[in-house]
Amino acid sequence: MNRTWMLSVMAGLAALLLAAPAAQALGVGDPMPPLSVKRWVTRSPGTASALKGKVVVVEFWATWCPPCRTSIPHLNKLHEEYSDKGVVIIGITREDVDKVAPFAKQMKMAYHVGCDTGRTSAAYMQGVRGIPHAFAINRSGKVAWAGHPMAGLDAAIKKLAAEKGGPSAGASAGDADLEKAVELATSADFATRDLAKALDLARKAYEASGKKSPAALGVLARVHYEMGHLATAIKAAEAAAKAATGDDKQALQAAADFYNKELERRKADPLAKLD
Repeated sequence: MNRTWMLSVMAGLAALLLAAPAAQALGVGDPMPPLSVKRWVTRSPGTASALKGKVVVVEFWATWCPPCRTSIPHLNKLHEEYSDKGVVIIGITREDVDKVAPFAKQMKMAYHVGCDTGRTSAAYMQGVRGIPHAFAINRSGKVAWAGHPMAGLDAAIKKLAAEKGGPSAGASAGDADLEKAVELATSADFATRDLAKALDLARKAYEASGKKSPAALGVLARVHYEMGHLATAIKAAEAAAKAATGDDKQALQAAADFYNKELERRKADPLAKLD
């Protein structure tokens, strides 16, 4: 099914846009749209390349939604059961991190939780009237199931996890290193962070790619940022954005822009850590 996004902001088109039929919801067989997240509240699921070959569940929820609260323990159980079988469960909310972070801690949300920029919901949820609502993506990156997470998701995950190819289908050892590096560098539980190990893994993944992987370079930039190495993070992120294409290029450039702004902010703060 083809999908069309209208990006024009010309005032003369306002009436036409209002009169246009509602966009169709993401359906079975559609490719997985990219995730656009302002902040990962728990741990990041890694780069786009790290998700290749895995079963991905993207669930939309909110703290104010009672059925969403009911679904959380169920998703935690699925995460515990299938995380070592190549299944990644991601919860996306449009709420601010200040509200989501304490809620996630209180509810002991063990899977990946992120705050949407708005673009993720726009790509997935057009035409969907209620939450919670989940999408199960197969190892080929296509939507295989969609619906309420308490009504059929278990069976969908069981089937998709058993698909030929195994948990690491389409993924390389370098991808696994990158995913682990991101987890070690950005874990919401500071006790589990290991920046030195994360840096070592990111460097190894970048070297293994022949120093050609924008994703690996982007992870290196993120680890350096977490270590307070702003100038190094900026240099790596800008090089990664230059080498990348498509949505990855946009995401990496946004990271580089953020690191630049953060460097300027820290320069104005005499107590801030700099290179």
